[in-house]
Amino acid sequence: MDSAENGFVDARETVRERVGGWAVRRRIAQAGPTLLLVVGALLLPNALAILASLWIGIPARSAPIAAYVVVILVGIRLPPLAVVPLYLTVVAFDLLMIVTEIFFLDLGSIHHNLDALTHVRLLSSPLYAGLTAALTAFVAAGLWFLVRYRAPMVRGNRIVLALAVSGFLFADIAINSSASLSLGPAAAIGQPFQSAVQASGFAALTEPSPRKPNVLLVLVESLGVLRDPRQREVLFSAFDDAALREAFSITTGTTSFFGATSYGEMRELCHSRSAYTVLLDGHGPTCLPAQLAARGYRTVSVHGFTSAFYDRSSWYPKAGFVRSVFQDTATSAYTRHCGGAFVGPCDVDIAETIDDRLSKATQPLFVYWVTLNSHVPVRPGEATPRHDCKTGGPFGDPEVCAMAEIWEDLFAAVSRLAIRNPGTEILLVGDHAPPLWRRAARVRFEPDRVPWIRLAPRHPATPVLYRTASPQ
Repeated sequence: MDSAENGFVDARETVRERVGGWAVRRRIAQAGPTLLLVVGALLLPNALAILASLWIGIPARSAPIAAYVVVILVGIRLPPLAVVPLYLTVVAFDLLMIVTEIFFLDLGSIHHNLDALTHVRLLSSPLYAGLTAALTAFVAAGLWFLVRYRAPMVRGNRIVLALAVSGFLFADIAINSSASLSLGPAAAIGQPFQSAVQASGFAALTEPSPRKPNVLLVLVESLGVLRDPRQREVLFSAFDDAALREAFSITTGTTSFFGATSYGEMRELCHSRSAYTVLLDGHGPTCLPAQLAARGYRTVSVHGFTSAFYDRSSWYPKAGFVRSVFQDTATSAYTRHCGGAFVGPCDVDIAETIDDRLSKATQPLFVYWVTLNSHVPVRPGEATPRHDCKTGGPFGDPEVCAMAEIWEDLFAAVSRLAIRNPGTEILLVGDHAPPLWRRAARVRFEPDRVPWIRLAPRHPATPVLYRTASPQ
């Protein structure tokens, strides 16, 4: 090959290299905006949820994921000041969807508790404080990225984004659809009704009878059914007291639940799966306190949190309570306070007050008590240190162990109350399973059951004709 031919070949190779280089650079130039679009519309808005999925069992988030993509595609063509409120709206929607799923809430009743949420001390919980800080950081990063790279993101390939979104949605459903069982109020549709009042025979106390014992119904905050029978034995050991078993016949069982605490209240008080708003509308059922009031009982409710939460000050009278005691209406007798984000009088102190009221009753008394201190997140170290909870104790998890110690204190207090009031009919039941954030802690409980414990007097007192006191 002569020099001319060699020169021609070299020139041709040079042209090819240049053309190839231009093609690569063109592809890189095209890929840059597409990569920015995928990062800004998909990865950054969902980064915290991705990290949380590794540790926290959050529900699948198909709707928020799609909403982020739509807002970014619209927002990159809008002025920055118009993008920010749109983005923050989707963040609020995303957070609301996660919280309602985790805590078995009904979206339709959220607005009833907006004022009451000011009483919740979220930042007093290290978990909630950490999540709030992380959420703030990720939202700020997402907004900065959107404003900084909005111009090149406009040139991103929408087909590539659509494929990325499809894969992301598939992965989200595959990973998180089993993280928690949907047990909100809507899940109860078509399911057979169950309640502890019904299953335990407690409902028979509303039937006509010359015997009118004092009655105590305790709705225990977040009390779920532990899967491990050995852990259940430890948890309920307070009811193995010899003096208690001599005075009471003790039966146990479980019942299904749907919805948050207020739905647990309607389940046990009103034999209903409806929201408490049906009572406010005047179309609700006749509830247990109203039935017992018709038999001559004085009906009292007790709860250590604000009366505004779940609008209890409005619907409790409709259910038949003549008196209700809340944190904001209680006397200054409770000098101690317990709880993490939900702070109120210590449950064991309230038990002593109820004990005193039962022993001094001048007419048949029905007391309904909603406990508070075991509300998630619990504060470690508030209960009697029965176990080495730092290592998980017999429950294998520090958070579950801390909750169990609070429940054990409560059960010991109720056991003492029962021994001092041997003629009292007592029923304890969980409102819902504990809405624990961490998957490792949550799976230690049955996802859809709550336990109940009934203490029925072995030696019912001789019927007494009480003097009917006027309502106060």
